Amino acid sequence: MKSSLPDLPILKSLPLRMEAVHYNNVYLALHRLGDPLRLMLSGVRGFEVRLSHDAWVCFDRTSDNHPLLAWTGFRGNARSGLYEPVPCRLLMYHPYASLLMRSLPREISRLLIRRLNQRRVSTLAQLHPL
Repeated sequence: MKSSLPDLPILKSLPLRMEAVHYNNVYLALHRLGDPLRLMLSGVRGFEVRLSHDAWVCFDRTSDNHPLLAWTGFRGNARSGLYEPVPCRLLMYHPYASLLMRSLPREISRLLIRRLNQRRVSTLAQLHPL
């Protein structure tokens, strides 16, 4: 299986703990909506996030799809409950990636919750037509 990580030099690599709510939302979305997923970030023009079970990668579409940052190495089994953060690794491909690393997971979660809710409403409409 080919990795979804870009084959480019990494400027910085940090151990991190992803908040449980964000990890859980992505995990659920990948199972319900399919793997991989692509999201266009509404608040940041030209940014796209590609989500898979092995990595979440943010690209700048206005800069020849250059990767900005990626979260990888998720160890969901290292926690004892769904409410606990998940150990992972943050890879920075761009000098300004640190500006995005805190806000991006929240935006990803928000977009995925919206997609999951739309799917749920669509499924309910099919089951119970008016």
